[in-house]
Amino acid sequence: METPHYLLDGQYEITTVAFEPRMSLWVYSPVIRERATGYVVLDLTSGLWDLRRVNERLGRILLMLARFPESDREYVVEVAPAEAIAIVEGEAYPLSALEAALNARSPSG
Repeated sequence: METPHYLLDGQYEITTVAFEPRMSLWVYSPVIRERATGYVVLDLTSGLWDLRRVNERLGRILLMLARFPESDREYVVEVAPAEAIAIVEGEAYPLSALEAALNARSPSG
């Protein structure tokens, strides 16, 4: 997924940074930015989190992520930018702690 997505009435832009951990195998790590200010709300480019799909629901950005090399297990993350939280499997985390929370759930984390 390399095309930017604009969600929540265009307030947020989701882009990806491509990384090739193995020959011809790409991981697209997401970055969420507030468009008005350029503020980076979430940046998962330091890990091996691959953005599979993105959507929105009830004021939240829904990310479907998989961790390389666990391509068969997807994690649904609800990002609530206005509240600066992310919800993973029913548990809320500050956005700054999201990557650590995802890594703790992942067998290869």
